[in-house]
Amino acid sequence: MSQELKLTISKMPGENERQYTAFLLYHEIRSIRKVMEAWDKLGQSSGEMMADFAQKLGKKPSRATVERWSKKYRWVLRSDLKLTEELKELDEKLKKIRQKRSYLITELFWEKLKKIQKQMNSGEPATVQEVKVLWEMHRTEFGESIGKHQIVGGIDESEQKPLTPEEEELSKEITKLEMEFNRKQLENKKDNDSA
Repeated sequence: MSQELKLTISKMPGENERQYTAFLLYHEIRSIRKVMEAWDKLGQSSGEMMADFAQKLGKKPSRATVERWSKKYRWVLRSDLKLTEELKELDEKLKKIRQKRSYLITELFWEKLKKIQKQMNSGEPATVQEVKVLWEMHRTEFGESIGKHQIVGGIDESEQKPLTPEEEELSKEITKLEMEFNRKQLENKKDNDSA
């Protein structure tokens, strides 16, 4: 191919419905070998969506054909691009949720303050505990200190690292020990209950 096609997550020029559907399947499982296995299983699956998906894929081609499609339509890069776009969408949704939550907490705090002010103006005593809880929620939501300690404003993603093989093995061992401990606790509880 003399000209490379512009990378897009929608159907590429010259890509038919079957090839595009195969790309979508690849995007979900990220392995051509697994795409081939899933292709076999789709015909056996039940459900309207699976039947529609299987119909769009049609008869399973050879692995070489799927590999050719993958190379020609740049599945790996497109899948990375699609994942990046999906993450951006999730990030935008998260920002909107945080903004709405901050607004609601601020609104609740303000309404409670007005209510307490009315109480005090009418000569009724006002409790501080409710205001204190709302004040702490408000300050925490905005990453501000609520006392002698400082609130950390979230996880620093740059400090996050995958576990080393040793750490993974240790984590598995800890999980096994926890499961064993919980199993023994349940057995002891059952023994105590039956005694």
